[in-house]
Amino acid sequence: MSEDKKIEDFNGDFRQVFNEIFSLRESNTITTIFISLLFLLGSINALDWNKNYYDDAINATTAEDWTIEFEIETLTAEHKEVWQDEEVKVIDFFMEDFLVPDGHNIGAINVTVVPEDSDATIVDPLVQCDAVASDIEVNDLTAQWSYEGNNLSGQDSSCDYIFMNLQVYPGYTGKDVKSDAPNEFQALMPWLIEGWGEGVLEIKVELDVNSVDQLGPVSQDNDEEIIILVEVYTFLAKATLNN
Repeated sequence: MSEDKKIEDFNGDFRQVFNEIFSLRESNTITTIFISLLFLLGSINALDWNKNYYDDAINATTAEDWTIEFEIETLTAEHKEVWQDEEVKVIDFFMEDFLVPDGHNIGAINVTVVPEDSDATIVDPLVQCDAVASDIEVNDLTAQWSYEGNNLSGQDSSCDYIFMNLQVYPGYTGKDVKSDAPNEFQALMPWLIEGWGEGVLEIKVELDVNSVDQLGPVSQDNDEEIIILVEVYTFLAKATLNN
């Protein structure tokens, strides 16, 4: 059958086209080579993709030994006020007023309550120390309120300082920690969570003035000047790969 006749007999059926193509030896040879090349290239690409996927999976699951170090910066605030005998006051420290450096998170808060009579026993042994009680009030400040290492209250009647502390960031102690992670990013992930340390720190102080019948060289009074010192510890975590 001539080529012109074949063209005249074409009825639009693509199966007819493929039958005609594969009826020719030359076409069959070229088609076989073409399909083989496609199969070979596809196999190479598949093997390369599988290898890359396997390498990525291995890298993602193989833990390495990292040391997490903390660059610490301390921010402070101070409040000084006079308490009257048997007076109770709650002093607010707004955490937004502490200018936390970029990239840092708040790790912990220390509070020191300093009575005016802290050196009274040295200056005048006859003057009795006032009784001071203080608490870090539990509120909506985002912190680790249930942490066992917290010290949220204290009291003293011997002219000593009262020390309290609150852990803010989960797991933070200020000391270096170890991490098993496949890369630096994942090693640092636990220390990049934002939102901790937001809110208001409330410090309650109660005063009970003590006195003696015999006046000493220092005049007695019925009030006390008290200083509240707040120290906010911020940190920036850095990861070092251990060889």
